[in-house]
Amino acid sequence: MSYDLYFWPTGAVRNPGRTAGRLAEGRPGRLAPDPRVLEFRAELVRRWPDVVNYLEPWHTDQPWPRPAGPADAAHRYVLLTLPYHWPATDALPVLAGAYGMDCYDPQCDQLTRPSPTGPGGADLDAIGHVAGRVDEDRLGWLLQRVGRCIGYAYDDLDEAALTGAFDDPGASFEYPLAGTPPLLVRLARPQPSAAIDVRLEGAMDLVLAARIEALIGSASGERMS
Repeated sequence: MSYDLYFWPTGAVRNPGRTAGRLAEGRPGRLAPDPRVLEFRAELVRRWPDVVNYLEPWHTDQPWPRPAGPADAAHRYVLLTLPYHWPATDALPVLAGAYGMDCYDPQCDQLTRPSPTGPGGADLDAIGHVAGRVDEDRLGWLLQRVGRCIGYAYDDLDEAALTGAFDDPGASFEYPLAGTPPLLVRLARPQPSAAIDVRLEGAMDLVLAARIEALIGSASGERMS
């Protein structure tokens, strides 16, 4: 089984679902050529060489002959048809945003635009922290799954270390996750509530940071777990 992701220059499309339907048929329509498209595509192939097998439309980075269709289609959009469980899916919208590209997921009708506070021209493989807010009863779930991402076996002793850490209003807490890379977890409850501010610091690359960001979203109820 596979799933599709579409990418185009941000703001270029008013109706993502309709546009994706046309692109699935190889009809770019009014999408104009944009240098960011090929720049993004080149970065995809550089990071994950196998992705060339899942890319449309055809471009010179693929070894087979060009099929029929607009000669400049690869300058207008990127379509990825990926196998389920492809390892770096969460990183793709982040990388696209760094190149000024929207990411559209037709499976859930979700359009992700570049974040105004995103990495921009920064080194995408030198991300220093990821932060967010999560429900207190989901904090253990979050740290356990972050531990899996970095090869750290989060267990009952880690849970015990957090017991009572937020009994007082305004309490804060720091906790190391000694994986690869090692991460420092900074936790704070800014006011009496069920929400905890979470900040994870360490030498993260794009893929790890995107995975942790997705986990924080799940732990905050923004996404399905």
